[in-house]
Amino acid sequence: MAKQNNNVPNNGAARQIPIDPKSTHSRLLPKDTSKSKKLFWTFSFKFFRQIDLFGLKNVDPNWFSGVLDRLRDTSKMEYNGMTEVLEDGYRYHIISWDAKNCPLKRSDFNWLDTVYLENEIEYPFCQFHISKAKGRIIGFWDENNIFQILLLDPLHNMQPSSKVEYELRDSFPAMSEIDSLRHDLNKILKKPCTHENCEIEAQLKLLPSGINDTNIVVAYLEDSFYEEYKKILTTKSLSEILEAGIVSLL
Repeated sequence: MAKQNNNVPNNGAARQIPIDPKSTHSRLLPKDTSKSKKLFWTFSFKFFRQIDLFGLKNVDPNWFSGVLDRLRDTSKMEYNGMTEVLEDGYRYHIISWDAKNCPLKRSDFNWLDTVYLENEIEYPFCQFHISKAKGRIIGFWDENNIFQILLLDPLHNMQPSSKVEYELRDSFPAMSEIDSLRHDLNKILKKPCTHENCEIEAQLKLLPSGINDTNIVVAYLEDSFYEEYKKILTTKSLSEILEAGIVSLL
C-alpha cells in the first residue's frame, strides 16, 4: 500500500524516490482526496516499445502473468501524487540516469512526444518492481495522472544491480506472427524476380489485400504435437496439415 514520503525505509538505507521537483504542477504534488472521489492508478501502453535490452523474445510466459498481476494489484491502489512511496516490494523510484551501467539516456526515448521527452521536471521517468528478481515496469505520469508505460524490463537492465555484478543481459524484441510474416515477405520482395512479368511478384506487392473475412483458425498444440508439427511443416503447409486431419476424422 502507499505510504507517506519517507527518504529512509525500515532498513535505514537512503532511497531515491519521486520528490516534488521545482514545479507547481498539481499533478506532482500530494493529493488531498478527503473531499473528492478516489483516484486510482491507471495505465496506458500508448508509448510502449520493445528495444534491445528491453525485449520480450525469450521471456517465460509465466513472467507476463506476473506483469498482469502487478498491474491489477496496483490498479486497486489510490493515487496520491508522485511524492508517495510504494512500499511492500514495489520499489518505486525515479530513474537514475547516472546509475552504474545504465544503458539508456532520456534522449534515447526518441519515439516519445517532445512535450514529454523534453520536460524532465514535469514528466520524470519512474520504474517499479514486478516481483522479486523479476524485472521492472518503466514509464511516467502524464498530465491526466495516467502512468504511461514506456518499457518492460524483464532482466532489470535499466539499473542493473550488484547481484548480477551490474551486467547487462541480452533481451531482444519479440515479433508477433504477423510482424514476422511481413518481415519474410519484405525479404522476398527485395529479391529481383528472374521471370519476365512474374505474376507472383505482382500479387505479393498487392499485399495486404484488405480482405479480412477469410477462414482463419487459431489453435494451441501440446509440446509433443508441436515438435511433430514442425517436422511435418518442412514438407507440408499448415493448411494441408489441417485439411488432412479433418479428412481423417471424417
